Amino acid sequence: VIQALTRICADAQCVVDIYLNYDCDLSLANIFERLINDLSKIAQGRQALELGATPNQEKTMRIKGLQCLVSILKCMVEWSKDLYINPHSQSNLGPDNKPYTETDNDSGSGTMTSYGSTNSLSSNSSAPTTNTISGSSAPGVTPTDSPEQFEVLKQQKEVMEIGIELFNKKPLKGIQYLQEQEMVGKLPEDIAEFFHNEERLDKTVVGDFLGENEKLHKEVMYAYIDQMDFADTDIVSSLRQFLAGFRLPGESQKIDRLMEKFASRYYECNQGMEIFASADTAYVWHSL
Repeated sequence: VIQALTRICADAQCVVDIYLNYDCDLSLANIFERLINDLSKIAQGRQALELGATPNQEKTMRIKGLQCLVSILKCMVEWSKDLYINPHSQSNLGPDNKPYTETDNDSGSGTMTSYGSTNSLSSNSSAPTTNTISGSSAPGVTPTDSPEQFEVLKQQKEVMEIGIELFNKKPLKGIQYLQEQEMVGKLPEDIAEFFHNEERLDKTVVGDFLGENEKLHKEVMYAYIDQMDFADTDIVSSLRQFLAGFRLPGESQKIDRLMEKFASRYYECNQGMEIFASADTAYVWHSL
């Protein structure tokens, strides 16, 4: 693993691409941040002896970790130096300080250059930057390769991560926080879409939230299920799809509310197939 990290850290463009494609994407993990944190722990020798490493192995790992950190710093200086010399051209340095060519990309030896997520900044797009889960755009913000724009996106991601962490502890406060930060819309449909798209949410917490009998919870639950399409799908596969995004709560009343709405939605999507005579029939079937 250390050998692989050493090779990655020696590639200036690869280091930058990891940061831009992962840490600056609202929906992905902070790979660059984790890499730096883990290398820092390795360089400090944390937990090496506890994991069974000998003193010599610990020393070797600490040296390798420090070398990787130094390589990353050199890469950042190298990449930014080229940017300052040629401010209007995108740096594309390889491990040998040579620009990658189309041949390199075609052969698979190039680095990541596309920012395909709708929540990330793309140098090839002229559309406004998306800063909410529901797809609204920030006025006056256009995606560029400038560090300032990527810093804005990184700040948005930090806000999103704070909101997700808060939601997993106190759902209503988490949603309120994200709405105040304009990361999630005010409508139940916006919250439901957030539940569908954000994989970092605690599935148990989502299930408990959807099963509550309060007005907001029920509206979000209805919107959440209505956004699912069960057409031309057998009921067992539809149940798997339905339960993939959350865990059923423990209370029977919450389960009944969820399954009653699921049965209604399944019947609505498959009326032409005449599988069940009514939504009540589908609801009774799941209870058997």
